[in-house]
Amino acid sequence: MTQKHNVVRLRKPKMQQKILVYMLIFAAIMLSVIWLLQTVFLDDIYRSIKENGIKSDTAYISEVIGDADMEEKVYELAQRQNTCISVYYIEGGYSEAKLSAHIQPHCLIHSTFNDGLLTEMYRGAKKGGIYTNHIEAHNKNFSNTIICSSLVDFEDEEVLVILNTEIQPVEATVTTLRYLLIWITVILAIVTLVISYLISKAITRPVAKMNSEAKRLAVGNYDVNFDGGEFLETSELAATLNYAADELSKLDTMQKELIANISHDLRTPLTMISGYSEVMRDIPGEMTPENIQIIIDETARLSSLVSDMLDLSRITGGQRRLNLSVFSLTDCVRLTLERYNRLRERDGYRFIFNCTEEFHVEADETLILQVIYNLINNAINYSGEDKTITVSLTSQNGICRFSVSDTGEGIPPEKLPLIWDRYYKASEHHRRAVMGTGLGLSIVKNALILHGADFGVSSTVGKGSTFWFELKISDGSKIS
Repeated sequence: MTQKHNVVRLRKPKMQQKILVYMLIFAAIMLSVIWLLQTVFLDDIYRSIKENGIKSDTAYISEVIGDADMEEKVYELAQRQNTCISVYYIEGGYSEAKLSAHIQPHCLIHSTFNDGLLTEMYRGAKKGGIYTNHIEAHNKNFSNTIICSSLVDFEDEEVLVILNTEIQPVEATVTTLRYLLIWITVILAIVTLVISYLISKAITRPVAKMNSEAKRLAVGNYDVNFDGGEFLETSELAATLNYAADELSKLDTMQKELIANISHDLRTPLTMISGYSEVMRDIPGEMTPENIQIIIDETARLSSLVSDMLDLSRITGGQRRLNLSVFSLTDCVRLTLERYNRLRERDGYRFIFNCTEEFHVEADETLILQVIYNLINNAINYSGEDKTITVSLTSQNGICRFSVSDTGEGIPPEKLPLIWDRYYKASEHHRRAVMGTGLGLSIVKNALILHGADFGVSSTVGKGSTFWFELKISDGSKIS
């Protein structure tokens, strides 16, 4: 029994929804902080501020003890800070009030101050330098109070400085802030929604456009234009996608041309094989060595095309590894040129080999032989009317350069970078090669890249082209 399972496709949230959620979370965090600071912790913050302020004022009074304008400074501070101040001189266990700035109508140190509280403030200051005490009000005439004291030694006497400041109730303020925060919350939520919507639209608009263009690109429409908008990241992404679309368009065109050209090169020998075979079958006396040789030649051409395609696939796919050995490049070129003796005799091609010494290199001999063969084939295919191909081996600074020149029509400068592509032809129309399969230069390029060798081409329109590559010369001592 086959059990079927339903596949549930989870829909991912849109960028706009994500931005909205993040903005709302940010607003909620900010509002929570404001609520905590202005309602829950407002009283504690207020008390802390008042305590730090009165400690600072106490330290200031302690510093001006004995100054000529001490009384003026004390009264000025009391008025400015709305703080009551008393200064006591302590001698022999007794205290004497020397200075009193009475600002508040019901301050603790002037209205209900007693010896017990004075003793507590003295002992606290004696132990800790600056002593503070929070006193809650038990009478409607008094407010919650902070008392702060400091003990100073002055002219062999102890001077006790006491400051008193009221703590105002914050319940009414908290209630007011709570209502204000409700309105702030509502307004901030609305503003957050509006801003997040505008931001998300600004960000997602170019992304949505690029997504639409990418869908067109995915179905093979290369006439697309990616617009990244005003943001740096989306603009860079759009530029990359436009470049990719352009390269895909070129690749698609090249692929279609490749298929057409390979089909042409396959169809031609197949047609000839089929035609000559039918003639030999149907017409008496046509079973001649010449006709059989044509069938053999066209079969060899088909085999060569398939082999070249396989070699190119292995090299570009990384399956081909170098089998390095030291060999004579001079002998390799000389033996390759001997393969063209029949072409010399039958079609009148003329091969010139310029080499004054023997060069040994360390490379993959099979691949280098294939490179030389393909470069010579290319020169034959595009040679001029004189059918002259010049092959040279030269050296400079320990580098051997192989070059092959033809006297053909040449290649325009703007087309030179393209000639290494598969089946690219300098002329407008694909033609059947005299030698090789049309994949030669692509094999040359990839084989030399695999060796890490320098290579290139120079050409003059109407005078011909010269293809070359360079390999480091070896001393020849490693020849097996």
